[in-house]
Amino acid sequence: MDYPTALWAALRLGIVPSCANPIYTAHELVHQLKLSRSTFILTHPQFINTATAAAKVVGIPESNILLVTKGDNLPFITVPDLIKIGASAPEITPLKLAPGESKRKVALLNFSSGTSGLAKGVLITHANVIANVCQLYIHEGAGGGNWGGVANGCLPFFHSNIPLYKL
Repeated sequence: MDYPTALWAALRLGIVPSCANPIYTAHELVHQLKLSRSTFILTHPQFINTATAAAKVVGIPESNILLVTKGDNLPFITVPDLIKIGASAPEITPLKLAPGESKRKVALLNFSSGTSGLAKGVLITHANVIANVCQLYIHEGAGGGNWGGVANGCLPFFHSNIPLYKL
């Protein structure tokens, strides 16, 4: 899955992504879908059974389940389908935040690992995202001009620490 593309596309649309562990059971995914008040699911065909089972419990219609790639005989819209639709769609108005709004507006709703029970939601504001990108830029040496534009992503990308590092 092209994780950064999906993440940044959602942010561009003003959506607050809530990344889930791909090996969640339907019960665990239901917990996250309820807490995040999700209305859409983007998943890989490999995890469609869990996604559809959880969606049914929380009332997300199958028409709101999207796949990152085409699956065998699966009747869901895919990211490549959305790209084709978007090619002829009107331009999206860029998200512009008022001064100070980045400190209040949630960009990501990630979930903790749940080591002491079910996972808990972690609100990450746009200011948090901006600060992390700036920290990574400086840490990787970009300020000195020697950064090659590649950063190592070593933790699972659904984890609360990671969405910003897989740019």
